[in-house]
Amino acid sequence: MDERIKNLQKFIANQNLDALIVTNPANIFYLTQINAFDENERVFILAIERNRYNLVAPQFYQNRVGGIFPANRAHFITRGKSMSECVASILKNAKIIGFEREDMSFARYENFKKLLRGKKLVPISGSVEELRKIKNAQELLIIKKAAAITDKTFGDLVKLTKPGVSELFLKRKAIEIMQDLGAQGTSFDSVIASGKNAADPHYEGSNKKIKKGDMVVIDIGARYKNYDADMTRMVFVGKATEKYKKMYQIVLETQEKGLKDCRIGTGVKQIFDNCVENFKNYGEDQYFTHGLGHGVGIDIHELPNLAPFGEGKLENGMVFTVEPGLYHIGWGGIRIEDLCAMVNGKCVTLSKTPKNLIEII
Repeated sequence: MDERIKNLQKFIANQNLDALIVTNPANIFYLTQINAFDENERVFILAIERNRYNLVAPQFYQNRVGGIFPANRAHFITRGKSMSECVASILKNAKIIGFEREDMSFARYENFKKLLRGKKLVPISGSVEELRKIKNAQELLIIKKAAAITDKTFGDLVKLTKPGVSELFLKRKAIEIMQDLGAQGTSFDSVIASGKNAADPHYEGSNKKIKKGDMVVIDIGARYKNYDADMTRMVFVGKATEKYKKMYQIVLETQEKGLKDCRIGTGVKQIFDNCVENFKNYGEDQYFTHGLGHGVGIDIHELPNLAPFGEGKLENGMVFTVEPGLYHIGWGGIRIEDLCAMVNGKCVTLSKTPKNLIEII
């Protein structure tokens, strides 16, 4: 914990700040190992100064924090008291205070502005996220376990996929299987999209029954020890059509090209552009409607972004997806996705499920 906070304190000093208010639950977990995830509420606040740091939380989280965070730096607010007032008191000697621009609500900002009158509040982007994008050996081990659970879950779901079962049935089974294998649950709302529904990359699912002749997108990820995994595979119920086979091969070829391009020092935007160019060779580039990949860790979407506006280059310790897809409204869609990590200068595929064309006869 101390090393990560010290790295952030260096950032604070380099930005000419006296302090930084951290409210993002994922960032708080990264910095402290405290499970700050509570129904998307911001119930923990870290007040980090150049030479000290303090945690503020409601009293009923005292048991969760005990033994993890230094007792002399933890401030528990009793019912009816204000967390923001406590933070303002802690930072009474700070003059320039940063806050997480993408996380803090405008209402909370206005409250802090009133409580910290006379001090300068500065919006900051990516302070902790930049640190999080490089995973250490322990983080990689946890993510590998999440990926292994995801692989096993896919294999079990394929056995359940047949005419007459619904998309939502398979979504429910995904959660059950993952938790039985030791996961907390899913990393995101699983995508089980059959037939024409496969044209929606983030399809929510329905009680639609899968039928013979349907392509099925299975996009799943297990969350293990507060770290995520992500993988997408396709199955075809019945004998695959020639169009499906052709489109599947185009997506697979593009995905393999993307994986081959993932080398240390390669710009993330360049990898995306190369895959678009490959789709363009087949006249399909307009049907590739999202980024090529995203970082994965404590959040399912984090740095780096393999996308049109992605910045930076691949570095050792980065974990990310490579997931090209083609989506034809009225027909369906195909996506193939692997979870990858840059390790010792090479791109290692953490998703071990084969990518051969699967037909469920």
